[in-house]
Amino acid sequence: MIIGNFSDTSEAGRLHPRLAEALEWIKARYTTLAAGRTVLVPDVIWANVETPLMQARDAQRLELHRRFIDIHVPVDRPEVIGYLPGCMLRSVAEAYDPARDIAFYADRPLAYVTLHPGDFAVMMPHDAHAPIIGPEGERIRKICVKVACWW
Repeated sequence: MIIGNFSDTSEAGRLHPRLAEALEWIKARYTTLAAGRTVLVPDVIWANVETPLMQARDAQRLELHRRFIDIHVPVDRPEVIGYLPGCMLRSVAEAYDPARDIAFYADRPLAYVTLHPGDFAVMMPHDAHAPIIGPEGERIRKICVKVACWW
């Protein structure tokens, strides 16, 4: 997992050819994107703007993707994200669904990080993460950008 701030996206953008493009696109409009899905490059980069209910640490499950990089961006309040290296996952809670590119795990995160508006977190396919952690039952406006990785 890579943590950064939109004041400097250059280092994170070097990790994948489409990551720099996605970060610059988000940086220019993350506070003004309308709710719903916005496609930047069909089947390659898109953003989901949502307002989910935050959950307590113990209630949120780790998730893992295989085909897409996630970029998480809190817009209006801090968000806590749990992290566990994918190689440490042991307990499958919900098997991988290729149509949704997601699997869920019952393992607990090794570490937690707090993102503030203006920050972002990049989760590569091997990064298990538990997003949307915060005051239980309160809503957060956030963006999750998907970037196809194909490796």
